[in-house]
Amino acid sequence: MLRLIRQELKQGKTLLQFGFLKGLGQGLGMIAPLVIAEYFAGEGVLGEELYGSYSLAKTVVFFFTMILIASTQVPFIVFANQEKAKTGKINKAFSIQSTFLILSFCIFLAITLSLSKYIVKFAQINRGDLLFILLAFFGIALKTFICNLFMAMGQRVKNALVEFTFGFFSLALIFVLYFLDWINLRTVFSVYPISAGVVLIIFVWLVDFKQLFPFELEREYFGRMFDFAKWMFLGTTAIYFINWGDNLVLRYFGSVVSTADIGVYNVGYQIFKGLVTLTMVVGFYFLPFISRNIGNPDKIRDYLWRKRPMILAPAIVCVVVLFILLPYIFGFIFGDTYRGAVNVLRVLLVGSILYLYSTFYHVIYNAANRYKILQVFNVVQAVVKVGLSLLFIPAMGLMGAAVATVISYFAKVLVLELHFQIKIKRQLKL
Repeated sequence: MLRLIRQELKQGKTLLQFGFLKGLGQGLGMIAPLVIAEYFAGEGVLGEELYGSYSLAKTVVFFFTMILIASTQVPFIVFANQEKAKTGKINKAFSIQSTFLILSFCIFLAITLSLSKYIVKFAQINRGDLLFILLAFFGIALKTFICNLFMAMGQRVKNALVEFTFGFFSLALIFVLYFLDWINLRTVFSVYPISAGVVLIIFVWLVDFKQLFPFELEREYFGRMFDFAKWMFLGTTAIYFINWGDNLVLRYFGSVVSTADIGVYNVGYQIFKGLVTLTMVVGFYFLPFISRNIGNPDKIRDYLWRKRPMILAPAIVCVVVLFILLPYIFGFIFGDTYRGAVNVLRVLLVGSILYLYSTFYHVIYNAANRYKILQVFNVVQAVVKVGLSLLFIPAMGLMGAAVATVISYFAKVLVLELHFQIKIKRQLKL
């Protein structure tokens, strides 16, 4: 009994450390765009337009981040933890993940340069800004690679420390730019590679290189990881449209939705995405544990029916408090600018709880190698969101995009719950 109590306390302590550091890092990353929005707020409608261009440029960056970088991170973590359990090393998974990273850089560079004319027109920027968009992608990709490396080695707290360090330096640099009155698209996007470089310098000394070498590209192992990544690619592309599809539809209706409107919408949506990113901490924390214990029904039941309610309850309370305080928070930070974002965010807060609930199932599906069906569900959600956005935005404006988002999250939760109860629960002998 005492041993079990000690294990629970140790796990709880690790979760708190991981969650605090990871959440703080993600929170700092969420604050940075809001500082930029506040800086632009002093210029009124012109500031809203500038923030709209900034948001559209980020839409481009994160399109490539999702399909080229995010699609490989879950396969890397799952395969590395399984490899480590057998051999004590992760050199095969690391070798393949490093290859994926280099290929991602090359693909992004080639596509961006070949489509530069269309990117400039879409984001309403100039060609000189493209270089800094390239740098932003490289910075985000490098930071993500380092984060995933520590998670793959089972070092959750170091993973969270990387996130915190990146978020801290990103926000610190934004504040420096703010006080020097140097904030523009180029300087803002330069923050990403600089912060990633700082992270690399600090954390390269904490890497256990014995687990990573010798470098080995085994064909059969590569094929298995690539198959996983291929399906994750489908899913992350769908997730991109879930996360950024409303921006694309808002831009499509340019005759009725201005760049300033897109800026207003993205202030609220940026906070929502920050909350969604915070909930991803739960998935990343539990993924290595569930991957090792996917065949243990007692562990899975404990995860779903004891740990899940313990995390959901305080999250709901925090969302309700935020819902009530939003008008006062926006008035204090932005004054009269971005007022339209308050009701948008209030609607989206419902979606943040729905996403947190679904995250617990994401972990199980990925660990059980049922990632294919999970990606199909993501595609369905993306189709629902984009379809409803096309329907609602002309009639409801910005609120139409928010309502479409929440309905798509509800549809995803409903499908996941039904499939889990009918198929997965029996297979896991729960």
